[in-house]
Amino acid sequence: MRVEVVQRRGLRKAPGRACLVLPMFENGAAPDGSLLDPVARRALRALAEQGVLTGKAREVYYLPTPGGRHDGVLVAGLGKGRGVDAEVLRRTAGSACAILRQQRVEHVVVDVSGQRQLPVEAFVEGLILGGYEFDAYKKPDEKDAPKSRVLAVTVVVGASGDVPRVRRRCEYAAVVALSANAARNLANTPANDMTPTALAAFAIGVAKEPHCACEVLDEEDMRRLGMNALLGVARGSDEPPRLIVLRYTPPGATRTVAIVGKGVTFDTGGVSLKPPEAMHEMKYDMCGAAAALCTMLAVAQLRPRLNVVCVVPAVENKVGPAAQTPGDIVTASNGVTIEVHNTDAEGRLILADALAYTVKRFRPKAVVDVATLTGACVIALGHYAAGVLSNSDALHAALESAASAAGERIWRLPLWDDYRELTKGTHADLCNIGPPKEAGTIVGGAFLEKFVGKTPWAHLDIAGTAWGVKNISYLDPKHATGYGVRLLTRWVMDCQG
Repeated sequence: MRVEVVQRRGLRKAPGRACLVLPMFENGAAPDGSLLDPVARRALRALAEQGVLTGKAREVYYLPTPGGRHDGVLVAGLGKGRGVDAEVLRRTAGSACAILRQQRVEHVVVDVSGQRQLPVEAFVEGLILGGYEFDAYKKPDEKDAPKSRVLAVTVVVGASGDVPRVRRRCEYAAVVALSANAARNLANTPANDMTPTALAAFAIGVAKEPHCACEVLDEEDMRRLGMNALLGVARGSDEPPRLIVLRYTPPGATRTVAIVGKGVTFDTGGVSLKPPEAMHEMKYDMCGAAAALCTMLAVAQLRPRLNVVCVVPAVENKVGPAAQTPGDIVTASNGVTIEVHNTDAEGRLILADALAYTVKRFRPKAVVDVATLTGACVIALGHYAAGVLSNSDALHAALESAASAAGERIWRLPLWDDYRELTKGTHADLCNIGPPKEAGTIVGGAFLEKFVGKTPWAHLDIAGTAWGVKNISYLDPKHATGYGVRLLTRWVMDCQG
């Protein structure tokens, strides 16, 4: 999608169907922008007087204006006029997407020339996220009209001095939203195509960006490194596991941060088999990997002055003749032994080796892992916040700030010694599950903490936020959300300061 920021005199007539977007505060005056035709201006004023236009948050109204400068006008409700939260604009844009699609709009012109403080970049972000569709596997219906989508957004500002500031923000929003959509594509792709090898191929593609490099470790590499926790999970599948290492190293950067993403491209639960009703959704068990890799895609385009490392352990967890069995004991690459009491608690096993490898090889100033780790997190927080556990108050505060700015919520859970005790094994150092139905998300985080040493670390459990999110207008509940890309990109950009 092309995004430009101009003053009114720089506005050009774009080809294709165009829609003018005008913001309106609740119970405020009807929009009266300078780009409105006189007929449309009178029509909007009458609609406001009749109470049709209210300006309520996330409410949108489309007025066709055939013969005018634009094919239609969309009034976007901002809610009460006491400062506009960016999330309101994202959701308003999401609400508008269905109308824009129905009206076959290709060019959106957003007039904020009278609203200098409006975070219009959030509207751009919501348009891109809300316009996402995944139909790569659907045969087009010959009876349907060809699909149209928004190809360009023009933001009109009032003062020339606002152009560079708003342009930077809108370009940033477009990069992160498109990168989040790329993560959604990875996650929505079925597991017969999105294998560990395919995930590695995507990372190799990202490495073509400037200052990026990728290496992919195979089974023999991991065996030499002693990654038996990771390799144990992969034993049941014919698909070979991969450890993906994607790096962004710009000239002059001296600090390093790391992101580790869980990449179980399909999870049957192994011998501890999952119930069949929703097992098809387990293609989403690599949403952490998708978020990590597509954060790197955004970082490579935004180019912060900071070294960023992304490590993804990619496996399938299936049932086969060589599959890991409950009661097995494996030794991770840092020498910690683990009793495997439940083969469906596989994410923490592959992350254990990936985290130990990351902190030992790259010595980052901070490491964040992102994973669809526990169903317990969905029970605790539903689909509207990721659970966070951390050994560093400063790192958590930085993530919380980034989450607030990005519109991807997090909620911190405690990591007390009482919970750490629940990770201890009977015949090995650790057990990969804790007591049944007891602090499952926290025990998962406490387990992972054993593999980061003293490195500042945070664990994001995105089991609830990665897919199935309802009532957020720019996210389709039938698809993955790309959760984590916007949050982690913001965190990385903040880290360079």
